[in-house]
Amino acid sequence: MINYLAHWEQILIQSRSSIVSELKEYNFNAICPIKKNSELENVYHNLTHWELDRTKLLDINGIINLRKILKNTGKNSTFHIFTLKSGFIFMISNIFINRNFKSTLSITGLGFLFSKTLKSNLLKYLSKIIFMFFINKTFENIIFQNETDKNIFLKYSKFKNNALIIESSGLKIDEFKPKTTINKNLKILFAGRLLYDKGIVEYIDFANLCNEENLEFYLAGDFDFGNPKAISKFDFEKMIKNSNVEFLGHISSSNSLKDYDVLISLSEHEGFSRILLEAAYVGLYCIAKENNGTKFLSQFENTSLLDSTDPKLIKKEINKVEEGFKFISEKNKKIISEKFTIEYVASQFQKIYN
Repeated sequence: MINYLAHWEQILIQSRSSIVSELKEYNFNAICPIKKNSELENVYHNLTHWELDRTKLLDINGIINLRKILKNTGKNSTFHIFTLKSGFIFMISNIFINRNFKSTLSITGLGFLFSKTLKSNLLKYLSKIIFMFFINKTFENIIFQNETDKNIFLKYSKFKNNALIIESSGLKIDEFKPKTTINKNLKILFAGRLLYDKGIVEYIDFANLCNEENLEFYLAGDFDFGNPKAISKFDFEKMIKNSNVEFLGHISSSNSLKDYDVLISLSEHEGFSRILLEAAYVGLYCIAKENNGTKFLSQFENTSLLDSTDPKLIKKEINKVEEGFKFISEKNKKIISEKFTIEYVASQFQKIYN
């Protein structure tokens, strides 16, 4: 049994459910806060409800509850933990349990801990002591999604065991419907969690500056109140009210991306942007602020990396699309089919589990 652990149910649904389905030779147990009638029931062989309030920066009761789960887990069990926050909670919960777990951590992005705020800098300083004492005793492997994140974290944590790169969480490419036409009015989409550091404010401000009738602006995403950078419902409703942006809420990217023409990402930091990879495969023109998790776009056609969120730079790239572009790129599809599929990522995980 391989135990998949995360502080948020959605993390174990996304691409991890597809990986579980791909690796049929193993049984998987999902450990996370589980909602009623969860999608996890359709994929995982076993579910373990972890009582945790993910809206808290560090939930002490959640640590206590995870310790109870770990104490009831057999010795030498295999764990795969997703996200740095989940890994930190697991590391603390695992202290002095003496189960000799074989544990792998996937860091999908350095997130809030490495953001440039007073609160995060203080937390990073305090956490460093815990990482330095316990990380090598807790994890045999750490998977990163880009080289820069890997170098930063290894220097910070003093991790000495196996560190490796697996780019992206993988796409189930046969689920994605490609574009077949460009809309008469260009449909521009911003998709991501509703966090300040995702660049949502900058996107709404940019849309409000554009008055062209042939441009339509959309925003898709979910609230993430467990994140210190979360936008409150009150503030978000104030932002979106009377703006040029239509809020879509949660969308299914595999079915819906083909209906749009341009995807914009203005995030401060990413581990490896899944939505940009999906959009490049489907055939949207991708415009992104360059960071550790978006620079992979440079290998694709119909993409542009920006060094800032200056509205003039964004508009210049949109003008290229208005002038016309070949939106179906066989080159993009070929690269993604070879390097970024669920099947490829699952095969890399399999090597670790074996």
